[in-house]
Amino acid sequence: MKCLFAYNPISGKGKAAKRAGKIAAKLSERFGEVSVRATTRAGELKDIAAEACGKYDLLVFAGGDGSFNEVVNGLAERENRPALGYIPTGTVNDIARSAGIPRSIGGALKNILRGEPRELDVMKVNDSFVMYVACCGGLTGCSYSAPQSGKRAFGKMAYAAEIIKNDLVFDEYEVEFSSGDKSEDASAVMVMIMNGRSVASMRVNPGGVLDDGEAEVLVIKGYPRENESEHSKHRRYLFSALKVFTRGYKRLSKSGNVFSYKGGEFEVRVPDNTVWNFDGEKGESGSVSVRVLNKHIKMILPISGK
Repeated sequence: MKCLFAYNPISGKGKAAKRAGKIAAKLSERFGEVSVRATTRAGELKDIAAEACGKYDLLVFAGGDGSFNEVVNGLAERENRPALGYIPTGTVNDIARSAGIPRSIGGALKNILRGEPRELDVMKVNDSFVMYVACCGGLTGCSYSAPQSGKRAFGKMAYAAEIIKNDLVFDEYEVEFSSGDKSEDASAVMVMIMNGRSVASMRVNPGGVLDDGEAEVLVIKGYPRENESEHSKHRRYLFSALKVFTRGYKRLSKSGNVFSYKGGEFEVRVPDNTVWNFDGEKGESGSVSVRVLNKHIKMILPISGK
């Protein structure tokens, strides 16, 4: 079996770079021929993943959720895609949390050596591919606006600092959701489209399944009150958004201030200047068309019960 090991040398304070030799040696013992690539620029993992299709049977890579997004976008539209082995070394590692992959280098490597490949879904959002979440509105910009230096030094606290600095104002915007004969129009402060269980390291969607061909949609509506100050309104919206992360969206789905939906194909129309977050990275702006590609990629996951 031909295996390629690629890693982001700055992710996780350089932990993968320090252990790259030992990781490659273990992979060689298990899979035979192993090539090693360290990225030197942003976006290079996308190119590496594309080049691996048809050349390698297994692509093992180390990085965070943004690195995973690069890999998915590199191989999603190509044939002869290699199976994926993932070593999470990012700040939050939501994809690993959703997939049940250990978040230590040693544990993740053992999973690759001993686990089994499973086919997982990918969301196609317009012309991009998203593994676990596409979101817009309040609180959703901190993951890509927080500086890399801050994330390396302070971890998740860098996101909290970015929220306090720039992301506490909840602008309302018009949202139109449609899927077949289902539709919803609302003034919203946050939209989340989820394929995984974990967002921002919290179990926002605990019942989420990575291979069922469907995504969960959550729209938090804006509901200004008469004679309410701007400060009071933003504070209420902040607490409404935080409830999604602390309680999970299903516990809030019956609220009149929340719209939820589950399906495999739908559209979400928002203003052109609305910026989306794709897997923790800055994505497209404006309206999106979403289609869940059922069991589109193959990844090594822990064997159930072991």
